[in-house]
Amino acid sequence: MFKRGRRQSFFSVVIASYNSAAWIKHTIRSVLEQTYRNFEVIVVGDGCTDGTEELLKTKFGKRIRWQNLQSNSGSQSAPNNEGVRVARGSHIAYLGHDDIWSRHHLELLDGVVREQDPDFAVSGAVYHGPPGSMFYQITGIFDDPDMVRREFFPPSSFAHKRELTERIGGWRDPNELRPPPDCEFLLRAADHACRFVSTKTISVHKFAAGHRYLSYRFPRGDEQKQLLQRLQASDGDATVLTEIIADLVNGASAPAVKQMDFDQFPPGDLYRGNRHNKGLDHSALLAIEKREVLTIESLPTALDWHELAQHPVHGPFRWSGPNPNPRHFLSIRTTGPVQLRIHVIAFAVEDLAHSLRIDIDDREADFVCERSSDGTYIFSGQFSTGVNDGLALRFRMPRSVPIATDFGTRRAGLALSRVEIMPGRD
Repeated sequence: MFKRGRRQSFFSVVIASYNSAAWIKHTIRSVLEQTYRNFEVIVVGDGCTDGTEELLKTKFGKRIRWQNLQSNSGSQSAPNNEGVRVARGSHIAYLGHDDIWSRHHLELLDGVVREQDPDFAVSGAVYHGPPGSMFYQITGIFDDPDMVRREFFPPSSFAHKRELTERIGGWRDPNELRPPPDCEFLLRAADHACRFVSTKTISVHKFAAGHRYLSYRFPRGDEQKQLLQRLQASDGDATVLTEIIADLVNGASAPAVKQMDFDQFPPGDLYRGNRHNKGLDHSALLAIEKREVLTIESLPTALDWHELAQHPVHGPFRWSGPNPNPRHFLSIRTTGPVQLRIHVIAFAVEDLAHSLRIDIDDREADFVCERSSDGTYIFSGQFSTGVNDGLALRFRMPRSVPIATDFGTRRAGLALSRVEIMPGRD
């Protein structure tokens, strides 16, 4: 039973957004369809330059409060702080611009707030890996209020008292932090003895951009749209969770979302790595004026590639990761066509070699496969126009499979060694 005299919560839903026109309408709809109706929605653009503002005005009108920061800060911290500043609610509920709430999310949070009045009400969240990756993470279901020091809860899963930021401070600049800003915010709250209480129910579905390599370069909203449509059915929550459980029974990975030892990282290092994952930053562009051989680098690539490894003959290589459609970015520029020769050391299983398709910048390309005398594979193709800002290869396979590696058993598809690039013919 709710405690007598405790008033119904009024939630200010703060959505930090950056060039999210491809998917944010599904996120907004998941808010507007809440069974709990006492809320406002504030979308703060982080210097958006796409059609987000026009889309929100056209689709949702005055149901959304929209503000756009004058310049891009590069993280959710500045938009979150602005959202908190203008909020009118008793509680701040955050929502990632690419995440989806179940219809009962705010109702569940309000139940916890009215019954126990914590500083943070936390709902269970499921991280969905890229399609076909058989990768999930589940967090936010706990009894121990000190769990926050061991397990991370994404902002989309929690609401806090509005005045909390006056006590502990707001969201901080990620360039100055060793942890990501959302981890640091929670750990700082724990250091201030804030109390965390879980709804013990999953009501958040997270599509982390940091799990999707180059997600900002190739924005899509298909995953959010499909998940929202399924949740809108009368038994949608149960159906989705049942399918996740079935995947886990059939071998899907579900690692814990652990808080890390952040002291091992220089300030801003994890933040910059996450920007690389999303495709917001890349290495300096190499001008292709003659034959060049690009070896594999060890930069962060989300769930697309495992750690850099060393082959005794072929040198550095990387196994593709759980995502069966991994992307590989070529940081190049050209004034005309280029020819490509992609060297693959091995496939996890032979049939993946025969089913492989390769896209260039998300357009299917024609590649011819030949088997080298040493048993490796070479895929040859051409990109027919000039390149101004790099090329992204996408290797499309029907699945990834568990294999034994130096780092343990992991899902993988192919082992990429290097890419030869040379000026092509018009």
